[in-house]
Amino acid sequence: MKTLNELKELQKKGKMQILTMNDILNLKGKEITTLYYGYRGQDGIDSFKVGEVISEYDNAARDTDITGFDNRAEYWGSFMTKEQLFEKKTTYMLFTAEGRNTYMKAYPFNDGWFSCSDSDRFVFFLINDGNETN
Repeated sequence: MKTLNELKELQKKGKMQILTMNDILNLKGKEITTLYYGYRGQDGIDSFKVGEVISEYDNAARDTDITGFDNRAEYWGSFMTKEQLFEKKTTYMLFTAEGRNTYMKAYPFNDGWFSCSDSDRFVFFLINDGNETN
């Protein structure tokens, strides 16, 4: 795997692109390396095989460890506005093929561009096919 500085150089040279919902549909099952710029230099990289992409709401529906409700989505429905629930239903989370949450999300107001940590810190990616420097 390339280092953080190597990936930053590739991104500066235009050899990496922003990860979008359109891309992710074609990347399922493929190994990618991602780069994101965090707050105050807390930048990060990750390499993984792309798994599923699901809405925050659907992911919350899987969380049954909440007292008094069948799942977290039901709990959200008890206090969130329709607008808040709509945002949860249209914000998508990226998981690895092994099921690990990458904490990369595609927000509806960002045209389906994935970000990490904050909604304006976009994720760049390379397909790990041995041609990262071409």
